[in-house]
Amino acid sequence: MNDVTLREAPLRFSSKLGPDDAAREADTLNLLPYAEAMRDFIHDCETPISIGIQGEWGIGRTSLMNMLRGSENTGQSGLLDTDLCKTISLDSWPYAQFDRHENVAVVCLHALTNSLGQELQDEPGIDAAELKIRLEAANHTLLVVMQQLDEFGKGRGGSQQNGTSYVDVSGQMLVFKTEFAKLVSLWTQSGEGRRVVIFIDDLDRIRPLMAIDLLEAVKNFIDVPGCVFVLTLDYEVVRRGLIKKLGKDLQKTSGKAFFDKLIQLPFVVPTTSYRLDEYIIDLLNKAGLHCVGEDGYDSESRKFFLDITRFTVGRNPRGIKRVINYMNLLERIHSHNTGRETTDGECKILFALVSMQIAWPELFQYLIRDPSVGSVTSLQSWDFLENLPEAKHLFDRSPDRELVKNAVSAYFDTLFSLLDVNGDGQIDSRELSPVLKVMESAKMTNTESRERPREWIVRRIHENNVDSSPLVDTFLENVFKKSIWYLGTEIRYYRAGPRYVTLVHNRRQIGTIVSLKSQPFVFRLAMSPELVMSGLKDYWTSKQTVKKEAIVLVRNTFGTEASLTGYGDTLVDFSKMTYMASKDAIKLLNALYQIVTHKQD
Repeated sequence: MNDVTLREAPLRFSSKLGPDDAAREADTLNLLPYAEAMRDFIHDCETPISIGIQGEWGIGRTSLMNMLRGSENTGQSGLLDTDLCKTISLDSWPYAQFDRHENVAVVCLHALTNSLGQELQDEPGIDAAELKIRLEAANHTLLVVMQQLDEFGKGRGGSQQNGTSYVDVSGQMLVFKTEFAKLVSLWTQSGEGRRVVIFIDDLDRIRPLMAIDLLEAVKNFIDVPGCVFVLTLDYEVVRRGLIKKLGKDLQKTSGKAFFDKLIQLPFVVPTTSYRLDEYIIDLLNKAGLHCVGEDGYDSESRKFFLDITRFTVGRNPRGIKRVINYMNLLERIHSHNTGRETTDGECKILFALVSMQIAWPELFQYLIRDPSVGSVTSLQSWDFLENLPEAKHLFDRSPDRELVKNAVSAYFDTLFSLLDVNGDGQIDSRELSPVLKVMESAKMTNTESRERPREWIVRRIHENNVDSSPLVDTFLENVFKKSIWYLGTEIRYYRAGPRYVTLVHNRRQIGTIVSLKSQPFVFRLAMSPELVMSGLKDYWTSKQTVKKEAIVLVRNTFGTEASLTGYGDTLVDFSKMTYMASKDAIKLLNALYQIVTHKQD
């Protein structure tokens, strides 16, 4: 797999990207029409002007910029007309790593000045001697400023001995602006319509306040006639920088106006226009991942990949590439361990799991610790997510908690639609089994596909019901498994030994289910019988009567029943419920759940 489009790095172009250029095929996001429109604007616009290519990290901003400027190693590349546009570039991030905050803006201006000088030195029609004079004058001024800033940093600025002051620094920068304008004019005056296009990338990779200072330096000191600035930035980073610079209150009232003065033309990368389904499928094909059958990608498959992507990594191309590349590795591991090709269904499951792991690593860690029906069902519950410790960091990364919770719920609903073979709207252990097998074969977890506590206790009850008592089977299948005790997302089952499971709600034990050969199904509630009966009396309306005999009160002094394994003062006598209509018995069990959990809370 050597396809350039699968690299997480931005696309780079060494040609002019003409209509028949094969390099255009790398543009799987269809950014070229926007780049071509921006080219035409840059060729014709009044100067000076600054263009901000806005959007979050990884959505294609630098690729769009590269379409315009081409490769630095190839003179005749990119969409811009090199007879009109002299291009120079600055990657701000390296300078921000090694210089003090107060020096970074000046150091970046120095780098841009030298880059422009290098671009002009071999240009016919430009007097080499004059270029040298202009370049030296501009650089000398900046060096004086940097020396003075260094003195200020050491606490020696403004003394009579060295003759420096803040006024001197300001004056020197105005001198620099004049010299830089003269340097630019060497190009703009050598031909009609010529301009210098300055590309500044990665502003959102440096500290927000530092990014604001650099933007201000560009605006105040090199924003001269003949210049077009193209910058990649995330407005959220700018906003944080403005808060540090102006204060939170002033930023709210004046921040947008401040930003508009720095960026005259904001262009938001149009991720909503991306044909993500085609993009994802194209990447899967190029990665050699066979996620569909011989008939190709049907509409249902397209929708599955698109929905999983939208709910997890979103419309970020770099995030999608990360999913595909990681999936490619895990698919190879899966195929190696199974000794066969990965099926279409397994491929979709793997895509969903990798997307979850990259977008929500905290939730994925929670899942692999307990990859059970209960876990995946619980994660759909907003209340459960709100109280899940692993979700805290996830919420901290997002300004909209409800949006995150809705995305998680929608993700699992999409995954369940793939797994729900019988179409009953629920996922059981058999239907979840393919997910567990993929996780194990791809070595996403060393947890083997094992039976989960909820299913284990049901199996134990059936095994211990050696006489095939219809009383047990009927209640278990028609009542208990359809009640909130079994289906509820907020209740957790924990195996507590070879004979029972503990039931936990909101980190509190609320009962146990015991299965013995002598008593296949024993259901104990961790609440006194008096409280249970009081709750039933308050809970049920006159339309529903529940006989006292439906609940058998058990105390430690009541002989052998009190010494049964498990935990709970109240024993549920389900034999009384089997004579009710199933819907009424289910209501009774649900009422018991509400009583026990609400009283506990």
